[in-house]
Amino acid sequence: MLWRNRTFLLLMTGEVIAGAGMWISIIANLQFMQSLIPSDTVKALVLMSGLVVSILLSPKAGVIIDMYDKQKVMMLASLIRCLSPVFMFPALASNSIPWMVVSLIIMQCSAAFYFPTVQASLPAILTKDELLKANSIYLNISTLSRIGGTAVGGVLVVSMELSMLYVCSIIAYAVLAVVTLFLRIPHVSTRTLKEKVEFREVLTIARRDPALLVGLINNGLITLFLGGVNLMILNFSEIQQEPQLMGWIYMAEGFSILVGGLLAKRWIGGRNLVASSTLMLVFFGISQYGMSFAAHKWMVLASFAAFGFVVAFFFPVSATIFQKRLPEHQQGRFFSFKSMLDRSFFLLALGVTGVCLDLLGISGYLLLIGTITVLFGFITYGYSKKHKLDVRAHDEAAA
Repeated sequence: MLWRNRTFLLLMTGEVIAGAGMWISIIANLQFMQSLIPSDTVKALVLMSGLVVSILLSPKAGVIIDMYDKQKVMMLASLIRCLSPVFMFPALASNSIPWMVVSLIIMQCSAAFYFPTVQASLPAILTKDELLKANSIYLNISTLSRIGGTAVGGVLVVSMELSMLYVCSIIAYAVLAVVTLFLRIPHVSTRTLKEKVEFREVLTIARRDPALLVGLINNGLITLFLGGVNLMILNFSEIQQEPQLMGWIYMAEGFSILVGGLLAKRWIGGRNLVASSTLMLVFFGISQYGMSFAAHKWMVLASFAAFGFVVAFFFPVSATIFQKRLPEHQQGRFFSFKSMLDRSFFLLALGVTGVCLDLLGISGYLLLIGTITVLFGFITYGYSKKHKLDVRAHDEAAA
């Protein structure tokens, strides 16, 4: 049974603790930048700094994840993460953006190892039939930590100095390191891996299985939007002159993810996961059209709630497709490569979002990205039908 799996429970416990700490840091970072940097484009460039380093690290990270004990990899990544908030103290003392850049680089270096390891670990500790449910739970746990982190961060940012928020983050990351000590993840026997993960290598894997290609395209498109979502939320808050709106948007999206997560296994479990993930892009696009009504508080909140509801279905479905189609000894490298792609799209998204917000305004940008999302939804759906791509949560369902 999933809930009797000690390692899975420890992974989820660690996610709650670390996720809350991370979102407290994010709230603090946004507040720190808002007082020093007026331009959305410059804010985006600052946030991009850590992503560049993590992209360069991802190929090596994938090889290390497949070669070595995953518990030790996560432990080292957790300890490195503890250092990230430490470098914000000199940043606060001197109002220094360069020190913040150092903090972001350390955070992203840790993430380049930690998150791909978690996703590659799930197939090693669970049966294939449990993966969709496990991925849904993982998303819900991440959402709970985000709701808790943003709620606590929103309260602390107006009642305490920013330095105390970073202290809370350090404590959370230290607890994560302790929890990681008790993980027990089976090591997958494989040959010694010395080659780097290159774009052409993973594209070769994807060409052998078009379901992977569709998953990567769909995932990349959503990541392209998510990469700039914090900048957009700042804009909504400024347009409506309500600083607390940031917290309300995060909460609306988060609670709808929780509701959707409870229904995902029941609604999607027996269906074709590839076709379902492509159709979800259309609903993503519709929610983005709703967000374009930037001056209307309730329209924005409702649109983010709709967006969160679809997220609850999309990401567990996408992760399950990858986990079921790949052999275990390739998953560390693949998820590391996927992480590299995600960070590349985040990097692109931050730059594009910052420039578009300055040039088009938030409504114009959301109409543009919504149209692109809907268009790609229909294209990838047609591609999946043409190639008869069929992946199911339960192996017997696809028979």
